[in-house]
Amino acid sequence: MKSEKQILNFGKKLIKEEINALSKARKNLNINFSKAVNLINSTKGNVVFSGVGKSKLILEKTCGTFSSLGIPSYVLDANQASHGSLGNLQKNDTLIIASNSGNTHELVTILKFAKKYKIKIIGISSNSKSQLFKNSNINITYQKVKEVGDNNFKLVPTSSTTVLTAIGDALAVSVAKIRGFKIREFGETHPSGSIGKSLTPVKDFLITGKNIPFVSTNATFSQVLSMIASKRLGCVLVKNKNLNKISIITDGDTVRAVGKHNNILNIKAKNIMTSNPTFINETTLAPEALSIMNKKRITVLLVKSKGKFKGLISLHSILEFLRK
Repeated sequence: MKSEKQILNFGKKLIKEEINALSKARKNLNINFSKAVNLINSTKGNVVFSGVGKSKLILEKTCGTFSSLGIPSYVLDANQASHGSLGNLQKNDTLIIASNSGNTHELVTILKFAKKYKIKIIGISSNSKSQLFKNSNINITYQKVKEVGDNNFKLVPTSSTTVLTAIGDALAVSVAKIRGFKIREFGETHPSGSIGKSLTPVKDFLITGKNIPFVSTNATFSQVLSMIASKRLGCVLVKNKNLNKISIITDGDTVRAVGKHNNILNIKAKNIMTSNPTFINETTLAPEALSIMNKKRITVLLVKSKGKFKGLISLHSILEFLRK
């Protein structure tokens, strides 16, 4: 039985070997990578991935990354290709095939079909003398790497699949960068879970219409208190007749007003309102809005779109949304 320290050192050694493999892949990357990115970017159909074994599993992850970045893609099962799946391939697709050896026999049928119908092929392999290399329009080759561990593990795909993962990520993000991808688009493809919530704009949980606590500039102090209590947002908004100027009164303002004024019966909304409340755009993301509230130490933000008032959000409404 090895000691815990020996096991830890062995694990660190394995990770270092994978880092070395990535370093070699980075140095070996050439202009063909740029050509592959431009080809993918100009693809009018789907980006289709195909591989066998561990390569297929890595490509499934890469395909998921492409899709989440708004690049239409799917995985073509190499084993099912000769049983009808090839019919999914179209002339305006781009085919990305990965194989460490580049000679995997299951891929031959796909290569022949793609060549026949002039479907562009991007080959990713460590073998520049392989069938994949010879039949690809663009080749991304990486130096043959040592799989981690001693000779007992030399046939277990480890470092090679790490390199393939990195190349796939680099292709996906590079294409998305050229297309001007924005973080909000990522939210649209991830509507569920914590990612979707963190990328949700405030317009999706805006408080609007009759739920907004409005009072007029001449509203009495008691009317202000009554509205704050009924809407339970800790504030009221003060508007003029045209709604082109909005102010705010928070429950904190009412407390301070009682301390400053001898006769609260004479207090009007216009006497205690804040004329320049904080506005944010309706496309502001939920965590960003929460950060603004924390920084300014406020619990309400007014929301606008193209210069027009749209509604408001409260600290409670953000927290409730993020906790769901």
